[in-house]
Amino acid sequence: TATLIRLIRVRIHQTPTVVLTRFASKKSGGSSKNLGGKSAGRRYGYKKQDGNFVHAGNILATQRKGLMRWQPGAHVRCLESNIFL
Repeated sequence: TATLIRLIRVRIHQTPTVVLTRFASKKSGGSSKNLGGKSAGRRYGYKKQDGNFVHAGNILATQRKGLMRWQPGAHVRCLESNIFL
């Protein structure tokens, strides 16, 4: 009986450990970065070119508020960075 008890103790300590892993039953939502690049363009630039016929009030060019690329000349106004006749 002593030999049997020693065998049982040795067998208990020699059993390999089994690691159980469970897989997800539902797919988890992944995180995404780079969300800022989906906005449409702002359509800045010339609206009427040289030689085009324009009426009073037509917008000639649009530009960003902080960056004034074009300055209004004679008989041309600039309001909120829009240059118009």
